[in-house]
Amino acid sequence: MDEMPFQKVKTRRRRSHCPPGVIACEDEFDCKELESLFHNYNLKLDQTCTLKALSVLILLSSSLSLLELLLSGASLTIAKGSYPVHFVVFISLFIVTNVKYLQVSQLQQIAHLSLLFCFTFSVLCCPFPHVSGAAGPEQGVWQLLLLTFVAYALLPVRTLLAVLFGLLVSLSHTIVTATSVTAKTQRLWRA
Repeated sequence: MDEMPFQKVKTRRRRSHCPPGVIACEDEFDCKELESLFHNYNLKLDQTCTLKALSVLILLSSSLSLLELLLSGASLTIAKGSYPVHFVVFISLFIVTNVKYLQVSQLQQIAHLSLLFCFTFSVLCCPFPHVSGAAGPEQGVWQLLLLTFVAYALLPVRTLLAVLFGLLVSLSHTIVTATSVTAKTQRLWRA
């Protein structure tokens, strides 16, 4: 059996902003058609990741809005109104992302908007005493962990941006928890 060997794909180095002596930052295929296919493939992967992240965020916001509606009774809280608003925002971002012809810059803007609304969602999950009648400092931790996971693993954003998001989420929860200490919960902080 005579097998045809695979044709070697050559890459060439682009001139980049990297300092001399360091390996170049970007590689590019010699064939423009192959380069275009590669970029389209990466765009579809990033679009799929963004859709998965938005579906997790839609499930989270819808379940929390349903829980707030069923468990909080007749009292009106900020969380009762903010969770449905975030649900509508995430649904609209999902619809905008789920189009056939999407450009890289549009997808990056959608990912950054998703990260921004994740941050506002995480701030509202913090244990504010007047926002949702917080029971203690442990309230909202699992939501913050899930949002941090979505930012790190599912959203196609730069690693530095995901790290900054994780730091801001954890710092905001720590600050809100530390400032909402009452005389009753003061004993918890001594340990």
